[in-house]
Amino acid sequence: MTSTPVNLLSLRSNQSADRPLPATLQQGQLAVSYGASDPGLYFEDSGGAIRKVGPNHYAATAPNTGAVGQTGNSLGETWVDSSTSSYYMKVWNGSAWQKVGAGFADSATSANTATSANTAALATSSIVSSGIAVTSSLPASSPQGTIMYRAAAPSGLFIYVGSAWEPV
Repeated sequence: MTSTPVNLLSLRSNQSADRPLPATLQQGQLAVSYGASDPGLYFEDSGGAIRKVGPNHYAATAPNTGAVGQTGNSLGETWVDSSTSSYYMKVWNGSAWQKVGAGFADSATSANTATSANTAALATSSIVSSGIAVTSSLPASSPQGTIMYRAAAPSGLFIYVGSAWEPV
């Protein structure tokens, strides 16, 4: 049996915040916007809505603020808001940005800064399972499986494995 190569092409744009319009995609079709300040992979779901598949947006302003294509945001889209010294992870709920809570934050409804008791708990091998810390730098060591978001470059989600932080 011989195989015939098939080229799969996705819609693509090098402009930041160039989200596809629903009329330009078929359900399940991919579109890529690779502009450096607001890149993303998009698809149309079975309900006709455009969904973004990352990456987390990191900036002082919300993603898609200066829309080139489709306006608005995707349900479940995430943003690390760096507009204040307390970085906040936020998620789009369909109508507004909501702060993501963290089990060791100052309150369950607004992740801000870790309390001294919970910082000590991290240092004594407690496992934090209900939230993700947003920090400018990762601690030298942490309990296995701890997940943190580093806001300073190189930013991203990290997990502590073995004796080192690994990007997720």
